[in-house]
Amino acid sequence: MFSLTCVIALCAGVAFSSPIEDGRWNPYKYGDSGKYIPSDEGKYIHIPNPYIHLDNPYDGGYGPYAHEHEPYVSAATQDTYRLVLTPPKDIPFYKDGYYKNNGIKIISQKHNYKEDKYDFDFETENKIRAKEDAVLKNPNTIDEGIASKGFYEYIGPDGFMYRVDYTADENGFRPKVKRLETPYSGKWVLEKVN
Repeated sequence: MFSLTCVIALCAGVAFSSPIEDGRWNPYKYGDSGKYIPSDEGKYIHIPNPYIHLDNPYDGGYGPYAHEHEPYVSAATQDTYRLVLTPPKDIPFYKDGYYKNNGIKIISQKHNYKEDKYDFDFETENKIRAKEDAVLKNPNTIDEGIASKGFYEYIGPDGFMYRVDYTADENGFRPKVKRLETPYSGKWVLEKVN
């Protein structure tokens, strides 16, 4: 009997303590008319945010990663080279005593001298060559002078041919120098320094 009284008292307490949730229609909860009153609470609001593609969004502040194909070599272990000219092969024009007692012969020589022009060319057996053509400009005036054009060349002790093409006139002497390989030239090779 005690338990039945407790259950009834408990049910009565619950019913009186929560009049809003009694399972009946309560007009004060939905307004006087009893209709549903909508509000903006929870309404979906669209915010445009299109997708922007980034090829490399993370660069750490140093730019995109670039792969180096060469492995790292420290300065301490890296090989160092320099270009060195190897000695020339035996040059027949530079033998001991070659220049003594006027031992060099002239292979060919031509010259033509006139009052208002001249030209010459020659070659020696040790490969010295020269040629020049000249003409007298502005004869019998204060600006009289010779204008010439020509070249000279020779094989140096390093086996290379040195050639100078030049023009000489009222504008001065204007040379152009070339260094050409010959069969006697030394070769440039890489020599290891360390």
